Amino acid sequence: MDYPLCERRGFDTDAVDERLRMLDLHTDVAREQGRLLQAAVIEPHMRALVERFVAHLHTVEQFRQFATDSGVLQQLAEAHEHYLGSLGVDIHQRRYFEERLRIGEVHQRIGVQPGLYQCTLHRLQQLLIAAIPLNIRDDGPAFDALLDFILRIMALDMSLAVESYCSANVSDLVQTLADERGETERLRKLATTDWLTGLHNHSHSRRYLETALSHAILAAEPLCVIMADLDHFKAVNDTLGHLAGDDVLRIVAHRLAMAARANDEVGRYGGEEFLLVLRNTSGEEGVVVAERIRARISRDDIHAGGTSLRLTISLGLAEAGQDDTVNTLLARADAALYAAKAAGRNRVSLLG
Repeated sequence: MDYPLCERRGFDTDAVDERLRMLDLHTDVAREQGRLLQAAVIEPHMRALVERFVAHLHTVEQFRQFATDSGVLQQLAEAHEHYLGSLGVDIHQRRYFEERLRIGEVHQRIGVQPGLYQCTLHRLQQLLIAAIPLNIRDDGPAFDALLDFILRIMALDMSLAVESYCSANVSDLVQTLADERGETERLRKLATTDWLTGLHNHSHSRRYLETALSHAILAAEPLCVIMADLDHFKAVNDTLGHLAGDDVLRIVAHRLAMAARANDEVGRYGGEEFLLVLRNTSGEEGVVVAERIRARISRDDIHAGGTSLRLTISLGLAEAGQDDTVNTLLARADAALYAAKAAGRNRVSLLG
């Protein structure tokens, strides 16, 4: 199944698990609480919950601007019934994240501010808590556990919706700023950014490496470079076409950037080849980063060209020495990449 918003925001299996762990929602206990929330609170009171929540929304001026007729109100009620029916259910699935991210994009598109969404979601949270049945309320530990789950699951939903809203808003702002800056800004961006993936381009990554290598030699600090190349990518273009191949490269680039560390330089070196520059990083430390990238690229299917496919990536590393130049360092990284390919692909190779 295709999850375009998850792909764009980098929510692969690892990122989903990371977000759940942040809120302690990755356990079997959390899944049990989700089932309890549905069975004891939402399912018996679905109609009342939706009616009360929509009635509350109708008292908010900004929402009344959108709910101008009964048809819109009916759509609003159906949307919230669907939302409640899925609340806390299969939260470890990307489908759950996709639906919550879509809420944020829809709100951004129609002009509902995130602060207003947060306030109204708080009201829905109050309604859910009020609907907890007496037999659970009378059991102190059970009530505390369910209450805590409601707070955490709605914090998850809010984080995803607001994150998606802000990302969509930033995209719009970037476009507006680009339009206002005109041709000069467009050319400046073109000079440093790869048009397809949004990563830094070949020339920018080389200039970055030149500066980083000079600093590493002067400061006697370690520096590592990684050359990464998708395995059998030509078959993707030959089978699915170049447009699908472009989609694959965009998704891979995003996963690669998400798997790299915050301060790592990540660029598209050409075709399906990528260059990473890891400052203050030894070869052994670089292997850890490279292995994380390798696992992240191959772990989840990529959806492109109307099909799903699983790709792997090979990575070659070289650690800089005092006598290195950009060309000698890249040559060793390229040789390491060739060694990884020759050894069977989908692996990491290091040359000192």
